[in-house]
Amino acid sequence: MKICYIIPLRDGLVSWGDQSRELMEAVAGPDIEIVLVDLPDAPVKTIMSTYHSDMAAPLVIQKAIEAERMGADAVGVACLLEPGIAAAKEALSIPVVGDAEAVMSYAALVGRRFSFLVPGSREGRLQGAGTSGGIEDLARKYGFFNKLASVRSVKSQSLDFAAGRGDLPAAMLEQARQAVREDGADAVISYPTMEVLTHLRANLEVPVIDPVQAFVMMACSLVRLKVSQSKRAYPKPYDLN
Repeated sequence: MKICYIIPLRDGLVSWGDQSRELMEAVAGPDIEIVLVDLPDAPVKTIMSTYHSDMAAPLVIQKAIEAERMGADAVGVACLLEPGIAAAKEALSIPVVGDAEAVMSYAALVGRRFSFLVPGSREGRLQGAGTSGGIEDLARKYGFFNKLASVRSVKSQSLDFAAGRGDLPAAMLEQARQAVREDGADAVISYPTMEVLTHLRANLEVPVIDPVQAFVMMACSLVRLKVSQSKRAYPKPYDLN
């Protein structure tokens, strides 16, 4: 089975490649081939708003189409804002899985309410703007909004978040604990490295779920079940060969 994971950034393999591969290989079996690609011509090097997401989306769609033509069995995009995911579901016949839809599905299985941890310009609870607004919109789209306890920010640039630099483990743990105590989260969704993911799991009493790993498990299950997105829900564009 070949799984293609698109990092929707210029130099995305440099900034996120090692971390993504480590997380994916921790849950992928020996029969899973992981193909990581980025977007050399992308206009952005980080995505922290709907604006950035929409700028990357056209290139994501083209890369997803190429992946199917090259023999991929499933495709995903390494971004919680899911640039190009809905359009790729229309264009492709193989499963297309978004990070947010996969991780929210798993979080809803293990708890009644869940919270996200994301990088941002300040620490604390976010609502209705930027990354938080995008996540809220996706939660509504996928039917999970009533289960979304909160979106909390750890003060960090996205690339620092990828590298796990500085005091991120402690800062992420503090925001996760506040999500549980103050927001009522039964599960926490984060984008850490494997080291930080292990740290959070060891110090929290609730499940911690990683979107990258959730994507792998969801994509593989769809391939093994031999099902893909419904073409009634996501019809192929009439002018797409």
